[in-house]
Amino acid sequence: MSNDLRSEGNGHTNGAAPAGNLAEAEPSEQQSQHIELGLLRVVPMTVTVEIGRTSMTLGEILDDLKVGSTIRLDRHSGEPAEVYVNGAFFARAEVVVMNDRIGAKIIQMIEPAGTVRPAGLR
Repeated sequence: MSNDLRSEGNGHTNGAAPAGNLAEAEPSEQQSQHIELGLLRVVPMTVTVEIGRTSMTLGEILDDLKVGSTIRLDRHSGEPAEVYVNGAFFARAEVVVMNDRIGAKIIQMIEPAGTVRPAGLR
């Protein structure tokens, strides 16, 4: 067996395309990005929808929190929730009910630089 990496039927050696066909042999930047994103699409991410926060002392938690307790949060009723992906602020959402389950309808996407863009505009 020889070390020649000749492709069957095309007459080219070393498995390389002729210089004139180099652009055809290499995937475009858009195709490369699609291939790379395709590999990443199966990576699990944690999505958290936060409806509000509060601070409590350890004493308040130990003494006051029990079944039936109500925790007052920092947001008003109807205010958007914040959506985090792996801990990074990603979007704002409206809390909705879907088939007896709570859900989140995205209303604003947050750009990486922190600028806000309305949902639907990509």
